[in-house]
Amino acid sequence: MTFDPVKLTGYVNFRDLGGHTTPEGRVRPRLVYRSDSLAHVEPDDVLHLVDGLGITMVVDLRREYEVEVSPLDRLEQAGVRVVHQSLIDPAVPPLQTTDIVEGTLADRYISILDTSGDQFVSVLRLVADAGNHPVVFQCAAGKDRTGLVAAIVLGLLDVDDDTITADYAATAAVTDILLARLHARAPGREPPGPRIMSADAATMHAALNWMRATYGSIAGYTEAHGFTPIEVDSLRTELVEPAG
Repeated sequence: MTFDPVKLTGYVNFRDLGGHTTPEGRVRPRLVYRSDSLAHVEPDDVLHLVDGLGITMVVDLRREYEVEVSPLDRLEQAGVRVVHQSLIDPAVPPLQTTDIVEGTLADRYISILDTSGDQFVSVLRLVADAGNHPVVFQCAAGKDRTGLVAAIVLGLLDVDDDTITADYAATAAVTDILLARLHARAPGREPPGPRIMSADAATMHAALNWMRATYGSIAGYTEAHGFTPIEVDSLRTELVEPAG
């Protein structure tokens, strides 16, 4: 497999969670962002993130070994607080294959949701805290772990499912670039396969449906892992801009 030369610095899967419509108004813009890895930012990127967007915190969802290989040094040096909160339970071993052999990507997401409820709640508390805003949460590709956190945050704000899954599927527009970067940064490794790298709306629909079928609602899922109704109300107060 060969790839055209690709720019290895910066980020390509970065976007604002704000602007989406809710029953009460819209999600406030410029407070919460999602991204692929920010470990390879250039000085201009740091300037944009820190001076332009005012980012004060990065929540890093990657595993320990990923952080060790590609730390967020430049952002920390610029005064950004980096909080490492591995989203996947440490007891769950990393995926050893380059693609999904059994089941689907949706099954993988459901497994993460089923075993990492406490980790999701820890991330939610960081995102909900106004003192951390503007905040960005990130993983490697900004698709799977980041996508699940984004879906839960938007779901708790009562953004409709089609909007949530469209936000997730937007990653498909940059999948080829993400894949090329992964390959170029680790040329000795076989790149991830198409099932792992896919970003279909149906995949996130399945994850949302699982939370509702198992816990009654997305809020039911987070409450079962310690995120209280009062905290949900606080999240909505902070992140939802009332209509008018």
